[in-house]
Amino acid sequence: MKQIFAAVLMLVCAVTVASAADPDRMRIGYIAEPAHGLHFLAKEKGYFKEEGIDAELYQFSTTAEGLTALKAGRLDVGTFGTAAPLLFISKGSEFTIFGGMMIGGQAIIARPENVANLKKLENYRGKKIGMAKLTTGDVIFRSALLKAGMDWRKNDYTVVEFPSVGNVVEAVKKGAVDAGIVFSPHFTLAEKQGLKVAHFIEDFYPDYTCCRLDANTKDFNERKDAFKRFLIAEIRAYRFYRTSPEETVQIFTKALKIDEEVVRKDTYTRKAFECNPDPLKKGTIDFWRQMRAIGYIPNDYPIEKHINTEVYRQALETVIKREPKDKIYQEMLAFYKKNNQ
Repeated sequence: MKQIFAAVLMLVCAVTVASAADPDRMRIGYIAEPAHGLHFLAKEKGYFKEEGIDAELYQFSTTAEGLTALKAGRLDVGTFGTAAPLLFISKGSEFTIFGGMMIGGQAIIARPENVANLKKLENYRGKKIGMAKLTTGDVIFRSALLKAGMDWRKNDYTVVEFPSVGNVVEAVKKGAVDAGIVFSPHFTLAEKQGLKVAHFIEDFYPDYTCCRLDANTKDFNERKDAFKRFLIAEIRAYRFYRTSPEETVQIFTKALKIDEEVVRKDTYTRKAFECNPDPLKKGTIDFWRQMRAIGYIPNDYPIEKHINTEVYRQALETVIKREPKDKIYQEMLAFYKKNNQ
């Protein structure tokens, strides 16, 4: 009996120790694209570790796959677009959007002989447009077409969904669709295969919100200090991304295992996206309105209650308190006030 009691006591102690360590553990899901690179920088440069965060990075192929893992509790943080988490929330998922990862970053690709014709939005009438399911660029483009008098619900054009972005590129190459919506680095890789960029999605909505940082609401509320320290590490990574482009390219390339020149081109040369950890509350709410307008989400919902900007503000203020004269952190504060208050 004493041996059984001792064994039980050891098990309880082990669970207690594990539980004590859990608040600092962050299992972070991401998609393989340079724009998710703040995670790589925070890990590689030791910012997570310095802020007391035990960070584990997990790559996913699709946003739906990643958010399903987040909902099931297999992740603590998801980085999976704007359209996907908002759709999940609208269907009852208890997620909180507490930060961001990227602004922009999608493009429409086509075969070279079709690009000139597709420069005008009205010429998409009757066309087949390929995309991976639940992509952010999809919402912005459908909204732009709606403003141009075309509605997918009226079959003015056809949306063809594919399992992955790679499938979209192949469909465009083979002529199975007239154009495809893809994200970085896929449009640059597609260019290497002879395709062309017809539009960047930012042509229709400059500085639109893309991948958000999402968490399960219950977990977020119970571990706000850990999520604040996580954001401090991401904020520090953003500063590094702004000030050390060459090393940033090397770290992104190492993490993604793709051509260094592709990473450099998308990240810095033509700036196809911007890494940014800001929550962008105003942009996220406007994105929700666009999803409603195009019929992506049939019923309205109080989406604001699923957006928390306070923890990010606290994280940013902590960093500024450490380095009050740093110009980038001051810019981030001004950006935060403009886009969240």
